[in-house]
Parts: sequence; C-alpha cells; structure tokens
Amino acid sequence: MIKVAITGADTSDSGELIRLLAMHPDVEIISAQAASLQGRSLASVHHGLIGETSLTFSAATDLSKCDVLFVGGNDMTGEELTRLRTDRPDLKIIMLDRIAGVDAERLDIVYGLPEINRKQLVRGATAAVVPASFASMALVSLFPFANSLLLNGDIDINISSPRPILESTDIDDVKDQIRQQLREVQRSFSGTINIRTSESQARRSALMDIEFDCTLSLQQMLDLYDIYDDHRFSFVTTSAVGVSEVAGTNKCVISVAKGDYGKCIMRVAADCRLRGGAGEAVHIMNLMCGLHEKTGLNLKAIDFDPVGNEGMA
Repeated sequence: MIKVAITGADTSDSGELIRLLAMHPDVEIISAQAASLQGRSLASVHHGLIGETSLTFSAATDLSKCDVLFVGGNDMTGEELTRLRTDRPDLKIIMLDRIAGVDAERLDIVYGLPEINRKQLVRGATAAVVPASFASMALVSLFPFANSLLLNGDIDINISSPRPILESTDIDDVKDQIRQQLREVQRSFSGTINIRTSESQARRSALMDIEFDCTLSLQQMLDLYDIYDDHRFSFVTTSAVGVSEVAGTNKCVISVAKGDYGKCIMRVAADCRLRGGAGEAVHIMNLMCGLHEKTGLNLKAIDFDPVGNEGMA
C-alpha cells in the first residue's frame, strides 16, 4: 500500500482529495495535518466520509512513515520545501498549489499536467505541482496545436465558472502558466493570452470558449488530437458539450469547430474541483507510483441535464 500524508488537510480542496484517496484501492492515508483541528475526525469536517475513515486531524506529520506527501492549503514555505527535498529526495511530493519562492527547475519539480509531461511523471519524477484548473483546461486543448507549431497569434479565452472558483483563482497566474507551458512546447509562440470571465450557476464545473487563427480544416484539427489516443481523461468531439458531461469526473472534454475567417473555435468542459485539483493530484500520484492512471478515478458524470439546460453541475 502507498502510505500518504496530507498537509493543509482542512481546506475544501484537501477534502476532495481525501474523499478520493479514502476510496483508492492502493492507498492508506496515515496523516491529515491541520493543527487547528487536532483530534477532530475528518468526517466531522469533510462530507462523504462517514463510515469510510476513522482518521482524525493531526498537528504534525511523521514524514519518515509516508511514501507520498500532498501539500495543500499553502501549508509549506519555499524554504521548508527546499529543505524537505534535500532531506527526503525519495519522498514523492505533490503540491496542490504553487509555493512562492520555489525554484521549480532547481528542485526538479514537474508541471503536473499528464497530457504534456506524462513521460517525466512516470520516469522517476518525485515532485510535481498541480496546474490551476483553468490552465489545465486551456493547455489540454491547445497543446496538440503547439506540438505541431500551429499557434501563430493571439488566443482569446472566455471562461464561465461558479463564483467561488473565480474568486479563488488568480487569472494572471493562469495566463502565466498557459504562456510558459505553450512556449516550452512551441518556442516561436509569442501571442497574447486574453482571458475574460463570467459567473455561471454551475456548482463546480466550468465552460471555456477558446478562439484563435488556424488554417486547418476541421478534420485536420481533429487529427491533431490523436496524440491523446493513449490518455484516459482527455476527449475531443464535434458535439456540443456542457458541464454535465464532466461534473464529478477528472475528464477534460473538448468540442472543436471550424469558425469563420480561418478560426478554430473550441468549447471545453471540466470539473474544477478534480481537473486541475484533487483528481489531477491523484492522477499524478498514480503515474509517479507506477499505477494505471485511472486507479481510484473511475468516476462517472453526475447531475446530468441536456446541453443548454444546465445549472447544477
């Protein structure tokens, strides 16, 4: 069994992670750290855990007893992470958020988007950071074009998302993540990432509309996504998609269309609590630990309503 510890375990993101790990067939949660809640049961703070775990929150974690550490709730400083990487180079560390003051390259921290960096994650990586949800959605959609050197102008992104997710997201950081990762793949990319946001009535999922110049035919654009044939959470379609296709799953579903005046138009759907959140974190752990990537993530879409009549997903 993979022995797992979680810091910052009192946050909603950590709660989502705990629910996934509590059901994971190859994981034992040995510590959920939240000093202010020491001694309280996890089930009394995070819903869905009654009958699934009797674990209580701890004030500290004995890292010598764990194989994987999930860092949540901004519960670690850059200095602490640097020291931990030196003291326990074998410990697999997965950060739910980026930590200020950390030199990711020097500490060999992988940008944890499996669609782009799966080889690194399965070939010995011991530290990774989970992308922001909106960055994950955009990059999964755009990576096949960047990989073929086809991004040659500005990219316009419109996001419709629940207010709590918008309020907890740094859009400038999302832009930086998208720009940096695209340039890692296509060094010639110099376009501007334009992002606009609006509030939706969805519960936890987002819709993203992406538009950029592209001279390919629709079929040629679809063919680019063959690169994901052996991936299990990214799917492309020409059908209309909505949040009910993804709510409660780690999927990223991309609907591609050919627009007027040589435009590529995409609509992307994902559950922001899982994709770019707890689901992506477990996906990263599975790859690092040599498990099938869907282990513990065989989740189904919930709250289904037809496209155009969605409000609670």
